[in-house]
Amino acid sequence: MKKFATLFLLSLMAGIFTSCDDNNNKGEAVETVSGFYTINGGNKSSKIPATLTAYDYATGSATDAEQDAFYAVNGIALGDGAQQAVVCNNKMYIAMYTSDLIWVVEPATLKIIKSIKPEGDATQPRYLAAKGDKVYCSMYTGYVSEIDTKTDEITRSVKVGPNPDGIAVSGNNLIVANTDGMNSKNNYANNSISVVDLSSFTQTEVKTPQFAGNHPTDAASNGTDAFVVMQGTYKDPSDPDYIPGIIVKVTGTGSADIKKVCNGTNIDVCGSNLLVIDAPYYGKPADRTYKVYDVNTFAEKGNIAKQVSGEESEILAPNGVFMDPVGGDIVMLSYYVDSTTGKSLTKEPCYANIYDKSGNFKKRIKCGVGARAVTFVHAVTEM
Repeated sequence: MKKFATLFLLSLMAGIFTSCDDNNNKGEAVETVSGFYTINGGNKSSKIPATLTAYDYATGSATDAEQDAFYAVNGIALGDGAQQAVVCNNKMYIAMYTSDLIWVVEPATLKIIKSIKPEGDATQPRYLAAKGDKVYCSMYTGYVSEIDTKTDEITRSVKVGPNPDGIAVSGNNLIVANTDGMNSKNNYANNSISVVDLSSFTQTEVKTPQFAGNHPTDAASNGTDAFVVMQGTYKDPSDPDYIPGIIVKVTGTGSADIKKVCNGTNIDVCGSNLLVIDAPYYGKPADRTYKVYDVNTFAEKGNIAKQVSGEESEILAPNGVFMDPVGGDIVMLSYYVDSTTGKSLTKEPCYANIYDKSGNFKKRIKCGVGARAVTFVHAVTEM
């Protein structure tokens, strides 16, 4: 298995990898997407560890969902609580919340370069964003840390709000979703959105969103336009106390510069496209929507994907949407569900559905337990 996985990954990621800076290699190379990884968080309560699944566009094949591509190459487990991964400056950074570390690996092979162990007050890495030669990581203890990709060291940390999760680059600022997630008994009363200046690495503003019953959990951007998921109540939509999740755009300064776009629970931003899944926590298939909006006008462009009930194109229990910034393919992650109860099978492997940019179904692949994020890997062909 180890030899097979290594050959598979080398095939998957053949080429020279780009920096996370979009301006690199202009006029010198043609950028393509070789494939993607799914980041599978596992299920710690059932002692199911986190894993990575690799998919190769060229061959249309994926590593076995029951195996961990990371373990196959390195001979050690990925760990517990994988959250997200980002590629920057020819390296991939993987945030491990429960294991409390950040792996640095070669994107082509997943071979370990280094492990970064947070120290001091800023620990429990959650979500990642990148700009230039820096990677930023939210730390659930209430901080955001900066990693210098030249040295793979944490160089600075800044205190933000309680229990930050999603982060997104907006120009020279970092938008941080402070969930107050450990304060559910008080309805996440101290939630907020922080703005961190990336030059001085200081928190310049704390926005208090004025949406009763909602709290920020995730964030996404195209580098300029930043959006935040404001989760509602974790109830059935038929419950009189149900409050839907919403998507807001964060602009300018002041709490008034948080504008509602639509209802939603999962997002991705790619160019001018804002992809939104609205899937209430206890909702049924009829309660879910899959829409694309314009990032500037908020106008609805259409559905993310064409789904047919009972066929492989159908998403049963969505857990994320991700758009390939080069080829335009869309990947949606989903749990399988119990055919009798309709409940998500959180201890079983998930699946990823791949659609083209027009929403036409292309392929389904099985991935690991608790699949929660997708990282596309870009190869460069020299001109």
